[in-house]
Amino acid sequence: MIILQSETLLAKLIQCVPNFSEGRRIDVVKKIVDAIAGAADVRVVDWSLDPDHNRSVVTFIGEPCAVRKSMLAGARAAVELIDLNKHTGGHPRIGAVDVIPVVPLSDVSIDEAIALGHEIGRDIAENLHIPVYYYEDCALRGHCVNLANIRKGGFEGLRESGLIGDRTPDVGPSELHPTAGAAVVGARGPLIAYNVNLTSNDTHIARAIASKIRKLRDSGEGMPGVKAIAVLLKSRDIAQISTNITRPDLVSIYDVYSFVEREAKALGVEVLESELIGAIRSEAVITAAAQALKCPQLTQERVI
Repeated sequence: MIILQSETLLAKLIQCVPNFSEGRRIDVVKKIVDAIAGAADVRVVDWSLDPDHNRSVVTFIGEPCAVRKSMLAGARAAVELIDLNKHTGGHPRIGAVDVIPVVPLSDVSIDEAIALGHEIGRDIAENLHIPVYYYEDCALRGHCVNLANIRKGGFEGLRESGLIGDRTPDVGPSELHPTAGAAVVGARGPLIAYNVNLTSNDTHIARAIASKIRKLRDSGEGMPGVKAIAVLLKSRDIAQISTNITRPDLVSIYDVYSFVEREAKALGVEVLESELIGAIRSEAVITAAAQALKCPQLTQERVI
């Protein structure tokens, strides 16, 4: 149970899940986390870093004003400490403060989350001189709804093409920050970042599975809202199917795990393990457990 001082007043609560382009220097990530935690009355629920993706994810919650203040502090620390010109990794990115999802948690409407996302974007643009794009429910232009459209080509692609046409930012300068790139901010519903690792380093198999997930999603035949890519984890010499479950009300982590396991076995490979990135809501855990155990009586109401 996460308790803030303000929760006794039935506060409005926001979950913020910034992704930073640093996953190898734990001292840098700790400084960013400390900046977030120390700026306002927020609670850091989880933070993790991955050396192969070279990326860290921080989950914190608080009232909207506190989240706004802490997010700017974390972004400021990241801009000071991360140089994308020296950054390599397996995950797409365009910024040191790459993407900032804002999620309604308690007594907050999606419209309020959208307004907060726009405020966070303006704070970063005006105070840190970073171009900002709005995505998901914060998007001001149709092509920006999908994060992949904004990040296409990565930092290097944006630097080469320039911030013109469809790549013009929504707020902030018309040029990339020389070391911190750009940032993306958006409001959305709950999302589960969930990865499945194979016993093989064969990325062709991982790509085939990720591609099948995307094709099912796009055809409407299954896996609604599941985004999937294949990544080689060089530090461990294994292949990974990295997913974002954007509709956890329709697809569970068990659905994704069992699908990957089945497809991998058909291709002669076993699943080594799976991993959760960031936080997950209790109902999602219970749903997955009920499916895996074939126990429909396992419900939220029966968990003490």
